[in-house]
Amino acid sequence: MESNSFSRSKSSFMGRTLILMGVGLFTTFIVGFMMSQFMPVVSSPVFYGAMILELVMVITLVKRVAKMSTPVAMFWFLVYSAVNGITFSVIFAGIPQGTLITVFALTSLMFFSSGMIGLTTKKDLSVIGQFAMMFVIGLILLMVMQLFIVSAQFNTGIALLGITIFCALTAYDMQKIKRMQAQSNDMHGVVLAALSLYLDFVNLFLFVLRLFSSK
Repeated sequence: MESNSFSRSKSSFMGRTLILMGVGLFTTFIVGFMMSQFMPVVSSPVFYGAMILELVMVITLVKRVAKMSTPVAMFWFLVYSAVNGITFSVIFAGIPQGTLITVFALTSLMFFSSGMIGLTTKKDLSVIGQFAMMFVIGLILLMVMQLFIVSAQFNTGIALLGITIFCALTAYDMQKIKRMQAQSNDMHGVVLAALSLYLDFVNLFLFVLRLFSSK
């Protein structure tokens, strides 16, 4: 009886995590599409300014979320998702909806495949996760360099590297969440887990979109 209850608890943790992540993504994409209907195609400085704002917000949220109560953490997670949708509208305004749907479908497939690897593999992915985080720093530096280097090949290389890194991080985070659910079933842990997966999906989406844009 206790074993069945524990299994349901673990399943509930993962389910709530995925649901909260899904609500965050839904908020982001709905806000993005709605805002894009009222915005013209914007210049590169505005686009990169929006990306920098997004980066600052996510760093601040990650640092503070552990100190928040569960309702407050969930509230700010959804606020961040909505604000992220505003920055996404800059992207959505200049890209055909058919392309966005295709990119979303491919991203979902990559995310699902990477997540299943993280859930099912018996190999410890901690080292892969640590290396992927280090490569994120290098990826940011390459994106800064791209401001001064106009090259389709360079853009494609960044896109492929970003896709590889965030697929690896998705697998790592899913395995980490699998371990978290064995130790905790509180909603605070669910918020942290949902935030991690949300960021994986959003960044994976952006790099798949970048790959399409370079062609």
